[in-house]
Amino acid sequence: MSDQPLSASTHGTDRAGSLVLVLLFAALVGGAAAAYALLPRGAAENLVTGLLAAFAVAGVFAVFAFAAGLLQFAGEPAKDDLPKRICDGDPQAMIATDAAGDFLYANDAYFRLSGARTRAGLRGVARLFAGAPGASEAVYRLAQAAREGRPAAEELRLRSAPGGEGRFGWRVIKVRPLAGAKGRRASLWTIADVTRECGGQEALLPGVDGAEGSRAAAASRAPGEAPAEDPPDDPRAAEARFARVFNATPMAIAILDAGGRIARSNAAFARLMPEALKPADAAAARSIYSGLLERDRNALRAALAAAASPTDIEPLDVALAGDGDRSARLFVSASGEADEGGATIYALDTTEQRTLQDNFAQSQKMQAIGQLAGGVAHDFNNVLTAIIGYSDLLLANHRPTDPSFRDIMQIKQNANRAAGLVRQLLAFSRRQTLRPQVLQLGDVLSELRMMMRRLVGEKITVELRHGRDLWLVKADINQFEQVVVNLIVNARDAMPDGGEIMLRTRNVTPAECAAFDDNALPAAEYVAIEVEDFGHGIAPEVKDKIFEPFFTTKEVGKGTGLGLAMVYGIVKQTGGYVLCSSTVGRGTTFTVLLPRHAGDAPPASAPIKAAADLTGHGTILLVEDEEAVRAFAARALASRGYSVLQAANGFEALEIVAQNRGEIDLVVSDVVMPEMDGPSMFGELRKRGVAAKVIFVSGYAEEAFAKNLPEGEEFAFLPKPFSLKQLIEAVKAAI
Repeated sequence: MSDQPLSASTHGTDRAGSLVLVLLFAALVGGAAAAYALLPRGAAENLVTGLLAAFAVAGVFAVFAFAAGLLQFAGEPAKDDLPKRICDGDPQAMIATDAAGDFLYANDAYFRLSGARTRAGLRGVARLFAGAPGASEAVYRLAQAAREGRPAAEELRLRSAPGGEGRFGWRVIKVRPLAGAKGRRASLWTIADVTRECGGQEALLPGVDGAEGSRAAAASRAPGEAPAEDPPDDPRAAEARFARVFNATPMAIAILDAGGRIARSNAAFARLMPEALKPADAAAARSIYSGLLERDRNALRAALAAAASPTDIEPLDVALAGDGDRSARLFVSASGEADEGGATIYALDTTEQRTLQDNFAQSQKMQAIGQLAGGVAHDFNNVLTAIIGYSDLLLANHRPTDPSFRDIMQIKQNANRAAGLVRQLLAFSRRQTLRPQVLQLGDVLSELRMMMRRLVGEKITVELRHGRDLWLVKADINQFEQVVVNLIVNARDAMPDGGEIMLRTRNVTPAECAAFDDNALPAAEYVAIEVEDFGHGIAPEVKDKIFEPFFTTKEVGKGTGLGLAMVYGIVKQTGGYVLCSSTVGRGTTFTVLLPRHAGDAPPASAPIKAAADLTGHGTILLVEDEEAVRAFAARALASRGYSVLQAANGFEALEIVAQNRGEIDLVVSDVVMPEMDGPSMFGELRKRGVAAKVIFVSGYAEEAFAKNLPEGEEFAFLPKPFSLKQLIEAVKAAI
């Protein structure tokens, strides 16, 4: 590629002398001279005479061609050079480019504007205005028009004009299709400096640019020229001011014709609805409907039709076409041109607002379901406590050889299974009973390895990889094991044909938290447990619902929809986070992040020995509103030698205490009761000087009610549902 400029100053004609013809002519002359010297005189004269005759004939044809205009002398401009000379002398900067962006022609004004001396130093329009505030959007629209083969124009107000003048300037940039050589599609760009014409308006914008606008207006005037006497009446200044405000406003604006085609739009609209400005082909008109999803187009058509009447038009909430789940609110108003119809669209991006609303609604729904689940679990726990308790009483009176013994065991085992479902509901509602302890997760997972292998079957392998020097965490070991088991089972079900499950642990520093791309995750120190499968993955529309209770993609009878809801509830109640990343067809990774425990390592645990003698003596006040539970507990305690006083609520308990002052050794009380709950009763007992020990019984977590107790008071806790043995052991330990 030549380094010479593409202008008439260096390329005055498209024709150039032919080196081949010159060499051919020199060869003929040299050959004739050699023949004359070497051949006999007669033969040499005949050869020279023939050559002269040939030159004479060629000369006749050359004269004829020159007369016909088919031949021109070197240095004489051809007819096609006239447009080039005109363009080179034009004060507007011009450059022609082909569809690939290569430069076909640039006039002298463009070379001066770009500061280039050779073709290699030329810069395109986009590069020429790169970095100029407000110019990129306009140049993008022009480039889009060039690609679509349509003319377009933009007016720019620049803080620093190209060429480094360092002052305000106005430029009008135009592009139009140009028939290129050999049918190539090309575009002609023109750049005109209209600062002088628009300079008067700078004085009209003190509120926008202050002193800078005034200086620009003064700089644009010629020496000795007086300022405009009546700038407000200048229609061009008003139009330029409107163009500037129109393009600079952050609200997306588009002016439409009656058919919904976009006649004009600003930069904010181009950012919000790029699909509306990208027709399927160059001949297609730009349409507002292309920027919306199909489901919202009819509503917009109705709004545009209503714009012709003076009635008010309600704003439209629409979903935008293109990548991502984006939305906008459209305000439609009549264009004001009664004879042309059409409308003006004002649009606001509501994607972030809708996301917040959806998250808030989801949070409210989860909270409502959690409250419902907690209430159901509380009542169900009372029923299960009675079933398990009376089963224990029956088993105590039947020998293993008794035919009824097996039936009673079946009743108790199924009640225990039901208790497991209740724990899942409570885990989802974050009200289950936790017994946190300091754990080394590497050791816990190693002990679970055999059980995990039995869970996944023969077709699937479980690979366990521990991070180095894992930090300690504080969690309920039984609940944590349930979290891991549920995630392993989900990974197994995602690979029905077999595969591999990766189970990894590692430390996560605060600096690494940003890599999880979750705004709700605060930067802190965590221990991560990752469960990765290589199965079918989770579809994006399903991923947002996986932690909802009773939501499942499994077949009927294959899942309850509580597994991941329980995982989420346990992890959140432990103070951690659970994240999910998935690609359809490639697999899913669940990451559980538990806060690092900064305390000491867990002490070596000693085996717990059950009390050999569970009988005792003393007076116990049993406070329980559920009659079946109260009757079972009273019977069980009385059978072990205790004196039992019964109350159905807190008020009855206070009356019994007043009647038996100093005789009560232990209070066993439910937490949730009508009229007066357990914590309120406990506070009244302490106010009245009753120092008896207290065991609270509840299906909810201990933390759910401990905050309502008097500060510094000690109490024991027995979670529901409980068996006869668990009740007796708790009472024996307390007395």
